[in-house]
Amino acid sequence: MRWIACICIMVALGSCKEELSFIPGTGTLPDCDDAPIADLNGELWFNDDGPVTVLTEGCLDAVPGEMFTSCVENWAFTQNGNDVSIVVDEYRVNGRLCGDQLHLEGGWWLSVKDEQGACWYEEEDGDEMGIQSLGNVVTFNPDEDPDQETMTGLLLLKGSCEVNYQVTFRRASEPSF
Repeated sequence: MRWIACICIMVALGSCKEELSFIPGTGTLPDCDDAPIADLNGELWFNDDGPVTVLTEGCLDAVPGEMFTSCVENWAFTQNGNDVSIVVDEYRVNGRLCGDQLHLEGGWWLSVKDEQGACWYEEEDGDEMGIQSLGNVVTFNPDEDPDQETMTGLLLLKGSCEVNYQVTFRRASEPSF
């Protein structure tokens, strides 16, 4: 049914762009005067398959303390000064780069690997997670070789349950899924 509506809109407007979803969390963006350490505009990064630790009950059969491995997602960055707009699949995440600290606001669908280590990006493999204020910052780690630069941090996310996500972002030359 969604594609029929899209075709009707495409005929009427000449295009078919879906609106990006915004998942609110408690994470907010600070005011800052620190010049950004990097220009992320037009860059594609991907999150690694880092550990996700369940903190509360509510995510399917997972129990607090259980660990999963995240699935890789591409993060497309647009930057204007300190303000950063990020697209993760069909989700919008707002950011603000203050010096080497990228503060994040919003959320995305966080998928985890199944028991065989595969990523299916399906409903039973993840949840929409909002970024929380006690874990919404990643640090930009410069390197002489731009391909070796990373952004790292411990994100606190909340959906059906709360999780910690130890993330490392790396530059991608192509989509990494």
